[in-house]
Amino acid sequence: MLGTILLLVASLVAVPGRAEAAATDRIDAFGAASDQGSPELAPGRRPVDITAATGGGYWVATDDGGVQSFGGAPFHGSAGGLRLSAPVVAMAARPGATGYWLAASDGAVFSFGDAPFLGSLGGTRLKAPIVGMTATPDGEGYWLAAADGGVFSFGSATYAGGLAGMRLSAPIVDIAASPTGGYWLAGADGGVFSFGGAVFHGSAGALALRSPITSIVTTPSGGGYWLTATDGGVFTYGNAAFRGAATGSGDPVTAMAALGTSGYWVLRAPNAMAPPLPPGSGSGRRIVYSNPAQRVWLVETDGTVVRSYLVSGKYRTPAAATYSVYSKSRVTSAGHDGITMSNMVRFARGDDLAIGFHGIPRDANGRPLQGDDDLGGFRSAGCVRQSDGDAAYLYEWAPIGTTVVVLH
Repeated sequence: MLGTILLLVASLVAVPGRAEAAATDRIDAFGAASDQGSPELAPGRRPVDITAATGGGYWVATDDGGVQSFGGAPFHGSAGGLRLSAPVVAMAARPGATGYWLAASDGAVFSFGDAPFLGSLGGTRLKAPIVGMTATPDGEGYWLAAADGGVFSFGSATYAGGLAGMRLSAPIVDIAASPTGGYWLAGADGGVFSFGGAVFHGSAGALALRSPITSIVTTPSGGGYWLTATDGGVFTYGNAAFRGAATGSGDPVTAMAALGTSGYWVLRAPNAMAPPLPPGSGSGRRIVYSNPAQRVWLVETDGTVVRSYLVSGKYRTPAAATYSVYSKSRVTSAGHDGITMSNMVRFARGDDLAIGFHGIPRDANGRPLQGDDDLGGFRSAGCVRQSDGDAAYLYEWAPIGTTVVVLH
């Protein structure tokens, strides 16, 4: 019980005495882990994952496929120069720091160094986007996890089960391999699901979280794991020791990497890259949608912008006004040509159909109707299109009744 209370406090308040990170610093280090550098980002790029290297140091992957290495982590290459069909969302290191893999939301896998390419889902029609990747202990395989709980195994990775087809209270956000075999899946609501030889050590699924969970990281023995939330909260289970939290540091947390059991690094995605909130955007916890800028801001009660990104809507649609979320659907149909949309969050009503935020529509064969690089222009018949990752995040972040401010 005492451990639970300490974890709750860590998620709700800043850690006393902790030095504030510089505005350009995107790595927070705790315990024996030391800050060995922070990624430099091209305009519009976002850090999505941080992975510890054997012997110290870490890599940071960005959504354009870029990889930056720090400390003792050797650079083995990146996909930064490639034209990707979907953004990179996860990274996994081969044990021994000899190579690593990147995974994109469409299931494509890119291998570097001595990390062998063992297959991918690129070109496969997926029911939900890929959100996480983890390597087998022997370095000869990997698993991919999708937002609907689907698990896909390659190489020496053995399929031990998944959650696809089950009704989840929140989307899956990450996967972590157990050194004793099997793996864990973590949901945005803090739920943890164990498969194969992975031992369940507890979860935050019964807690009223202030912000969604974004990652799960296991200890070397598999005797515990950490969960991190976008507000910087850190939750520990089993033999995973609490070393501090990144609450109060401003930018939302996207991932964590552990230095054994003695410390960990937390990666934050800078909000400074997004324009400031427009004038007249209201107050309180809300979604702000600027139709002229084709941009969305997600704002917490205290005014903190936890996420901002480009979208594709329809010119001057809906009317400038204040709305509220009244309905949500994991998957919905456009009503013609077999087109479907994921993570629909409805907030307005048009002449014939509801208007909402959702993922990029897909045709009857599962192909997206536009790419993430095309977001930012008017491409929709009325709703507001988002990348799959942003759509999944907003779906969890915005309960029924959330205020939506539309600006023209």
